[in-house]
Amino acid sequence: MFRTFVAAAVVCATLLASSVSAQEVERAPVPAWVKPPLQDAPSAPLGDAAFRVQVIDNQIRFDAEGSHTYVFQRFEVLTRQGLSSAGTVSLVWTPPRETIQVHLLRIVRNGEVIDVLASQEFETLRRENNLEAAMLDGQLTATLQPRDLRVGDVLELAFTTHDTLGVLAPHVEAFASPSAERLDRYRLRASWSDDHPVQVAAAAPWTDIRPRREGGDWVYEIDATDLRAESIPEDLPVRFALKRFVEFTDYASWADASRMMAPLYARGATLEPDSPLRAEIERIRAAHSTDAARAGAALRLVEDQVRYLALSMGEGNYTPMSADEVWRRRYGDCKGKTVLLMALLEGLGIKAEALLVSTRWGDGLETRLPLMAWFDHVIVHAVVDGKSYWMDGTRIGDRRIEDLTPPPYRWGLPVRAEGASLEAIPQPPLNTPLTEMRLSVDASAGLDADVGMVMEMISRGDVATSMRRQVGSIPPEQLEAMFKAQFDGEEGMTIDTVETRYDEAANELRMILTGKTRMSWVNGPSGRVTSIDESVLVVPASAERRGVLALFRDHPYAISHPFMNRAVFRVTLPHGGRGFQLEGGDQTVEGGGYRLERRAVLNDGVAEVEITTTSLVPELSAAEMATARTRAESTASLPLRLRAPANYVATEQDSARYQPRDSDIDDLITRAGRLSDMGDTDGALALLDAALEREPDHAEARRARGSARIDARDYDGARADYDHAADLDPADQLAATGQGIAAYYQGRYSEAVVNLSVALRLDPSDTSALSTRAAAYYQLGRWDRSLADYRTLKTTAPDSVAGPFGELRALIRLERPEEARGLISARLTRDPADYVGLERLVRIETQAGTPEEALPALDRAIEGSPEAVDHLALRGQVRALTGDETGAREDFAVIRQTDPSDPDVRNTVCWAQALAGFDLEQALIDCDAALSAGEAAYVDSRAMVLLQMERYAEAKADYERALSIAPDLAPSLYGLGLSRLALGDAGGAEDLTRARARDVDVAEDFAVFEARHPELVK
Repeated sequence: MFRTFVAAAVVCATLLASSVSAQEVERAPVPAWVKPPLQDAPSAPLGDAAFRVQVIDNQIRFDAEGSHTYVFQRFEVLTRQGLSSAGTVSLVWTPPRETIQVHLLRIVRNGEVIDVLASQEFETLRRENNLEAAMLDGQLTATLQPRDLRVGDVLELAFTTHDTLGVLAPHVEAFASPSAERLDRYRLRASWSDDHPVQVAAAAPWTDIRPRREGGDWVYEIDATDLRAESIPEDLPVRFALKRFVEFTDYASWADASRMMAPLYARGATLEPDSPLRAEIERIRAAHSTDAARAGAALRLVEDQVRYLALSMGEGNYTPMSADEVWRRRYGDCKGKTVLLMALLEGLGIKAEALLVSTRWGDGLETRLPLMAWFDHVIVHAVVDGKSYWMDGTRIGDRRIEDLTPPPYRWGLPVRAEGASLEAIPQPPLNTPLTEMRLSVDASAGLDADVGMVMEMISRGDVATSMRRQVGSIPPEQLEAMFKAQFDGEEGMTIDTVETRYDEAANELRMILTGKTRMSWVNGPSGRVTSIDESVLVVPASAERRGVLALFRDHPYAISHPFMNRAVFRVTLPHGGRGFQLEGGDQTVEGGGYRLERRAVLNDGVAEVEITTTSLVPELSAAEMATARTRAESTASLPLRLRAPANYVATEQDSARYQPRDSDIDDLITRAGRLSDMGDTDGALALLDAALEREPDHAEARRARGSARIDARDYDGARADYDHAADLDPADQLAATGQGIAAYYQGRYSEAVVNLSVALRLDPSDTSALSTRAAAYYQLGRWDRSLADYRTLKTTAPDSVAGPFGELRALIRLERPEEARGLISARLTRDPADYVGLERLVRIETQAGTPEEALPALDRAIEGSPEAVDHLALRGQVRALTGDETGAREDFAVIRQTDPSDPDVRNTVCWAQALAGFDLEQALIDCDAALSAGEAAYVDSRAMVLLQMERYAEAKADYERALSIAPDLAPSLYGLGLSRLALGDAGGAEDLTRARARDVDVAEDFAVFEARHPELVK
């Protein structure tokens, strides 16, 4: 529909004013001050556009009678769909301030001009388009549907709006901006005489244009061509998103506007001598003993007993209805509710004033000219016990003023008789979360049993008000069905009931879901473990602006503020929690404009984890966001873990997971897969054994058991299952891949290559087969073949690090270090924190005897992510190797501080020190702190420290312990061989040979030790 909306905005829906006195559209000639309309501009193709806006010519005149706005538009219909847009011409204005005159409406067709107004007239309608939003604006709409409009026609319209400015007079102001996103030519021309001086300011790209003298007038003019819509990032602060606009005003300062509005609000807040509100004031005074409680009661009265209705007819745009009239009618707009609240507060002896605000354009308001048009809302600023509060009578649900948070409008203009400048509205972080999720799980019946679950979703403040409105419109049975559809089946979760509870006094809404779920406990060498994945603290970060958004790459990023969210997880453990451990501990991370806090406790058999996210600022600079982005990509925050005791006694419900029950084979395979994913290999094998007893030639069950047997390190059994599946179907690609993987783990690398080559002929996209064949070639010393496979893997699985890592490893073995350095440089250019590139760089430079050459790259990575554990470990290791003991200790200390109770963190710092043979007494302390987790890798790290300390008997014992947990752990086998050789046991040489057979690069980690003891590896 072809529309021109000639109305300034309405207070509370939009305080930008409009209005005119005539009730009908007038026919009149073009005013004498208007310059001739523009000709068509050269136009670029529009592709599949339905219409083209060729010209918008906007001319404004300021004089003693107000402001006058002339508009000429030329619009071309390109398709039948475009006829729908052009089919109705609409003019909108608001009496009594505004009158509207139409000069022409015509169709231009193949050079012929058809005067539409010669045979048709506008029909004036009274429309309240915002009635559903409780807003009455008194606008009039004149419409006309041009007859016989066709594709290819050009429609031209010209009209002028005369605005007396009403209560704003004799002041004048205007805001101008192109009304079309795509426009061939746009002219804005404004003029005024010396008797009516006007300030002008424009946004990009017109900031350099200045008014000029033209005869006795000042003229400001923009003539622009080929204006196109600009893609604006969603996270761009508002002050940068506003473009292509011009402000005109004759206010000398914001104080002028403040003084002008003051009498209107003073009169509106003055109570009548016999006002019934005086009794309300005394009732509030008697019922409450403190000013804070009285102010809260006054606000609640305005919110709860006076409904919102925006009244913007006539002078209602700016003039508030009196407080008494609002109370009598029991409805009012933001102006009316503001004067009512002011009257109540002043009657209670509480200092209060009206504050004009912009709900949409407040950001950057202090940089703009003083226009009343910027404001679309008014609230109350009150001072209670020396503290500022911002109170909005149009809200609902507020209870205590102590719970009020400053509104996000950034700036406000106090309405004062003496005038006032803009005042900043502070935006402090929240102290109470607006949303909270509490999940309580009762796992007392056993680790593998279906557990009872209660999920509470809590909303407070504005969120509670909004949610209550939405939830209240949904029948309870429909609401329950919605939640069941959303959660049922998600990670084994089922929902039984849904309940909502609203606390009127606290304005708090709780949605309570009850049901069942299943926890995922993974088998470990010293007990089963479950991770609370939601406890990982990830620094929030916006993506880098690229492509069409690259223009804004260096602009700030807006973030959600103020924002506070909390999640609480409670797990009631079996056997009263005896022997269970909570690993990971408390942690606080700040970045990306947020503070992320984690608190955890295990007490009386209940583990409780609390994660709180709080925004700190409303926006970040591009540099700060880049730092946050790097931290988000590289910071190794780890989840909290619950670890069951190694001697955990299965409950009756736990044991049920092994029972086939009445499951068919497909269900047994599915159940086994779930157990495998949980790390319960024994349970998975029990179910798969049952499946194959029923049907020995079931290929899928054979492959599934082969995979489970690999997890159980039963490589011979795995190979037998995969061979059986391949016998059933020689073209079974998955069986061929399984044969190859089993052969690889058995150390039969040539056989693995054959099997995996068969699998890849059947399916060249099988990344598992490709990566395993690359590794097998590597172990065989066929570096060129390995390199080719790893490079193919980079293309097939671009998100995996296996391809790039293997490629660099193969290049080093092929003695092509410069080519490897080139690839590393490219990776680090794209991402300075790329761990694969950094680790391989350290490896290359260390082998070359120049580890210090890796330090600049490590410094750059850590600068962007100062708590990245893996990066700090690399740099600490390099610093230790180069003799920088102070720097190495600093890096290792930072790692420990990230989470001193986390076994992974302590093992990381232990291993880095062990590799460098540095600060070994402290390294041993770190290793001992990690050992409670019982992981083979942690025991192996401690053994390496003891080896470096030349405590060979203890090292040998620890290596044997690690191998008892993970028999094919090559580093432990190699370390055992060195320990035995150091103790005079020649059999250690066999261990070294077997270790190299498992990992041809295994000796690299022992380089520092072997350099000190070359006699052991002659």
